[in-house]
Amino acid sequence: MKKKYQGIIYLSVFVVALLLGFIFANIDSKGYHLLFFAISILAFIKGANFAWQNSSPDKAYESTVRGLLNTYDSILVKVNSVPKIGDRSIVAVQTMDDMIDAQLEVRKPICYIRQSESCSFLLLDKNVVYIYIEKLNDTVKSPVEIELEQLKYQNKSMDLEIFNDIEKTTIVKLSNLKSYKVSPVVDVTTQIEVLDL
Repeated sequence: MKKKYQGIIYLSVFVVALLLGFIFANIDSKGYHLLFFAISILAFIKGANFAWQNSSPDKAYESTVRGLLNTYDSILVKVNSVPKIGDRSIVAVQTMDDMIDAQLEVRKPICYIRQSESCSFLLLDKNVVYIYIEKLNDTVKSPVEIELEQLKYQNKSMDLEIFNDIEKTTIVKLSNLKSYKVSPVVDVTTQIEVLDL
């Protein structure tokens, strides 16, 4: 259930159950009023608990992460560092439900790294790694995001090394799957020296 609707639902159940309790109390209907009063009290308690847990971004984040870890405990494995991603394709999933769907297909445990401001979930397959990150806010960088940035930088520097040994015009395919036509730069001073001999 979406969190933004959860509070409204608790409030609605509280009001409706309270009104039904008063209506059944006035028509003297064999204890139904007690049932609706009990439902209204439970809805009020759940709504107050929900409001308290989501009163600040820190509490909302902690509540969300705690809920994810408790719900999916049977398929989660806690790790202390980012697993080797290597040359796997990276798939960033939008929700934890999408991650669970992928896990049902792959049938492997989901690794997670919990930090104070982020919790990263990784599902490693042979050629693909699925990633879902729950963060306190958008300014937070998780260890997985830092690792992905480092991998991207390494791939770019490896791509640039290709150009060092080019002697004639060549078509080069880089790690970003784009192809380029590259011609070597001729050093004019070296060419003049050769002509003078």
